[in-house]
Amino acid sequence: MTTFVLITLGLQFGIVFSVWLMLPPGGHVHADPRLHMLFRMRVFGPLAACVGITWWLERKAGLRALFSSFLVWRVPLKWYLAAGVWKFLFAYLGIGVVIMALGKWPVQGMVLPHFWDGWLVTLPFIFGIAFVEETCWMKFCLTRLQMRYSALVSTLIIGNCWGLWYLPMVAINEGVPPGYPIIVFHGCMISLTILLAWLYNNTHSGVVLMLAQVVSNTAFFIAPILPPNNEIPANTPTLFAPAPWNNVLLDVDYVTWFSLIFILAGVLIVWRAGARDLGPRPRARWDEGMRERAAEVAAIA
Repeated sequence: MTTFVLITLGLQFGIVFSVWLMLPPGGHVHADPRLHMLFRMRVFGPLAACVGITWWLERKAGLRALFSSFLVWRVPLKWYLAAGVWKFLFAYLGIGVVIMALGKWPVQGMVLPHFWDGWLVTLPFIFGIAFVEETCWMKFCLTRLQMRYSALVSTLIIGNCWGLWYLPMVAINEGVPPGYPIIVFHGCMISLTILLAWLYNNTHSGVVLMLAQVVSNTAFFIAPILPPNNEIPANTPTLFAPAPWNNVLLDVDYVTWFSLIFILAGVLIVWRAGARDLGPRPRARWDEGMRERAAEVAAIA
């Protein structure tokens, strides 16, 4: 786990810093196709790290265990439902709080217009990100940490490391939504880890986690909660201070309330499911997959 984190954060900080050095003053990554491609490739650094470490330690048996969760799909329908609606539920609850408090509706309506244009183009990358994050942060990191620590302690370690992975992107305002309060963003990363660990410990299904991750990134194309979708005049009433960005003000009320609700949901999951295992069954462990593979080999022999 320590080796993985050091390699992953080293690659991330190195690539982002290199891209930042090559950017012209006031420039953005998407304006340069070569820099944009380099910047996007950083996403697959964690996958290369966890595959390399797994091969080094356990060879083919480890790689089979690493990807075995994607074959687990027969789980109760309620888990697919939870994975499919969670982001939309919290996003629109956050919008509802702002509407009730100030009578203020999102600038672009309750659904972003023509959201499918950008979403369809980005969809393959969304699936790629979901595959990488489920494999690296959940199957590789979570199951290994849960051999030593409780589910809650494991998620807190992973959530903070995962949040640090985004830190250089936040620092140069690339690859993350501008105006997103950094402390709130980091809290969301910890809550996301708790949610995904809860789903995984109760299903052992990589398919369910893939759905949850795809929905997570898809929701931002549809629900109008991100600050760039809510440019406001200076005299607009807000619950939180607007974020200045490129000579405009961005309303952070919707994304902040979404985040606070999400963080509260993470606390409730821990309270209801239990900090030890985040569920009624024993928490998922890496050595379970290795024992299953060893049993298969023994049976064949």
